[in-house]
Amino acid sequence: MLPQLQEEFDGHLNQAVIDAQQLQSTLNLEYEYLKSSDLQAFQELQVHKQHDVQTIQLFDALRNQFCTNAGIDREDKNFSRHLPKPQQAQWQQLLDVLEACDKLHRTSDLFMRTKLESISKALEILELNSPVTSTNLYNNLGNAFKSNIGRSLDKA
Repeated sequence: MLPQLQEEFDGHLNQAVIDAQQLQSTLNLEYEYLKSSDLQAFQELQVHKQHDVQTIQLFDALRNQFCTNAGIDREDKNFSRHLPKPQQAQWQQLLDVLEACDKLHRTSDLFMRTKLESISKALEILELNSPVTSTNLYNNLGNAFKSNIGRSLDKA
């Protein structure tokens, strides 16, 4: 493998580790904003998160280019074996940080889905015309019939 090609990839790999750590920091902040319900800060953070993800995608394109130039299969599951020892450690560090990012993203996603589900259920309960919130009423013979609160509000 050409030393110049290896050196160039080393620079890209170093930057990718820094970018992945930045993404991890952004995802940690995102989760904190979700927990504290700071939706304004959460929304503003999305631009940074998108930028961080794009830098990781750029590295993936650079890695693919490196693989093509070095004659390495891009899909090789053991990609690190094609790298010198110091780069193998960096590659593993990158993979570990990206795995942590994936966990953080999933945690935030689950938290958001749970919150949205709770809000949706609360709105369902408060909805006046919902069949779920209808009340059983009884006439003077003791026969039950359903009545929606919303129907009586419409007549009022």
